[in-house]
Amino acid sequence: MNTSFSRDCPELQLAVDSTSLGEFKKCPRSYYYAIVQGWEPRKTSVHLEFGIWFHGACERYDHARARGEDHSQALRDAVGWTLAQTWDKKLNRGWISDHPFKTRFTLVQTLVLYMDHFANDESMETHILANGKPAVEVSFSFDAERTSAVTGEPQMLCGHLDRVVRFSDQFYISDRKTTGMALGPGFFRQFSPNNQMSLYTAAGFITLGIPVRGVIIDGIQVLVQTARFERGLAHRTHAQIEEWISGTHQWLESMDRCAEMGQWPMNDKSCDMYGGCQFREVCSRPPGARDQWLKMNYKKRIWDPLLRRGDV
Repeated sequence: MNTSFSRDCPELQLAVDSTSLGEFKKCPRSYYYAIVQGWEPRKTSVHLEFGIWFHGACERYDHARARGEDHSQALRDAVGWTLAQTWDKKLNRGWISDHPFKTRFTLVQTLVLYMDHFANDESMETHILANGKPAVEVSFSFDAERTSAVTGEPQMLCGHLDRVVRFSDQFYISDRKTTGMALGPGFFRQFSPNNQMSLYTAAGFITLGIPVRGVIIDGIQVLVQTARFERGLAHRTHAQIEEWISGTHQWLESMDRCAEMGQWPMNDKSCDMYGGCQFREVCSRPPGARDQWLKMNYKKRIWDPLLRRGDV
């Protein structure tokens, strides 16, 4: 059961995270397939797998440093976890990728180079929460300050913060982004404005009660022989956060209407964006053939942002 959805109106999401909201903003039909119905391609994207493993390793490194381990030991912990996660026990072999840049070797290589380059930077210190635990992989939820017009139930915004840090006597959310793109101003422009970064900053203000200035983004370009790194800032002011929350109310209202009517319009201007929508092949077929195509080529999973990861 997906706890983020209403029992009275099963297609109405009450607890909305940046992934859900971003999917709806991109295309209500894609949101319906991916979040409401829970379809995903049978073959997991190599980019998604690589990113999940990289973030998982960084989480273990951050926890190890916060409990007092030195850089070398924390890095060994992270690399050991990565090697174990990418080992196929059934086939008795390591993960085999179909991508020339994103492989098991470049995953470990990128992790080690990144940790040596940025993660060991003592100028960026992990924030310690009121309960004495490090602010690593922190789950959050807060009142969206609106109730559903369909069911009258309160709605909330939620998600997970990779890490909360203190940098140059200011508080920031820390986030890492692996990419094949060249790093530079063009790469970092995509994060301002940006749905995810605005929600993360709002969560710092509202749920942690600290004056978060924005998000520090470590851009990580994955290459065959090496990796490149660059750090950028996505600043947000109070006025920008208030504007984002006000706009989010409008999007939640649109979600309400779609769920109430059971209609999820296709935004065909987004089909070729973001590398191409994962449901493009579905939407290109006649309406009567789409359910069968989904069953043949996709699998079900539950996207529930209320499943907790951290300590808040």
